[in-house]
Amino acid sequence: SLGLKIFATHELRTFEMDDSLGGFPVCQKETEHNISIGGQLIKSQGHTLHYNAKAETWIIGEDLGQLKLDGNADVNFPLFGDTVRLAAKAYIHRLNPTFYERHYHAKHFWWDNSMSHETRTRIEGAFTYEKTSTTLRVGIEEIQNYTYYGMSYTSADEKHTLMQAGVRQHGGNLNVMTAQLDQKLRLGPLHWDNILTYQTSSNDKVLPLPT
Repeated sequence: SLGLKIFATHELRTFEMDDSLGGFPVCQKETEHNISIGGQLIKSQGHTLHYNAKAETWIIGEDLGQLKLDGNADVNFPLFGDTVRLAAKAYIHRLNPTFYERHYHAKHFWWDNSMSHETRTRIEGAFTYEKTSTTLRVGIEEIQNYTYYGMSYTSADEKHTLMQAGVRQHGGNLNVMTAQLDQKLRLGPLHWDNILTYQTSSNDKVLPLPT
């Protein structure tokens, strides 16, 4: 059986932060609102094939132009007396940086950034063999306008160092590759779950990842 859903959402967000008016500190409120529409198609019953696809886009408000496309599917078939599952997952997310990534006012740090949408595109495949409790997963993600928190240090004089912190965007593309092996072992009452992950970033200065 199939399931189809169409939806619309309205979101109202209120933020408070320090500001300066006429040379005096004040607490200022900021309000944002958004309207989005979307749809979802699901097939969750049955043994052989399942899938779930969802799309949402923002048509009014601060996050106008945001887009989320998510999909996953799996196929199950018998092999050597047990079940093998092949699964695929993919998404495209084009997101507006959050309010506090765009604006932040405090005693030591203060910024108002004009930022582009961050776009993440990911595709992932997984192989699962239930007889041996083994899952092998490989994923590749491309990130445009990666948004992150960063710090830098400059020498104010011979004895003092000035620290600067804020939100930054990487103007180029980043690529992240992940490979993961999930192996569950069982001997009588003893269960041993193992997950081994390898990941790498195309720019370890902007997005460092532990190997």
